[in-house]
Amino acid sequence: MSERSILRVRERPHIHPDRRNEQIWEVVRDGEVVAHIYGTRDGVQVVSPRLDRDGRNKPYLFEASGVSPGWVIPLLAPDDPCPLCVGGVFLGVLPCPICRGTK
Repeated sequence: MSERSILRVRERPHIHPDRRNEQIWEVVRDGEVVAHIYGTRDGVQVVSPRLDRDGRNKPYLFEASGVSPGWVIPLLAPDDPCPLCVGGVFLGVLPCPICRGTK
């Protein structure tokens, strides 16, 4: 099973010459950068080859009582078991928003 994801700030400047003063965030799992997060004109962009792999890792809106809603962007490796569900069922919801019942 993979280590928990961590965020870190990239020490190099943004690749676009007009945005050199902006930071790019990296998501690191097991020592490998699996996603980049940066601001855009219309919001926030997450770039990762792990998104939508085999019907898994699709972003979903998480809403819970007493908590501000937020988007969850799973970045599971192909061999990672789903951390939230049992048999594709997550809190009584079918399919699980993370693995879509595939693992």
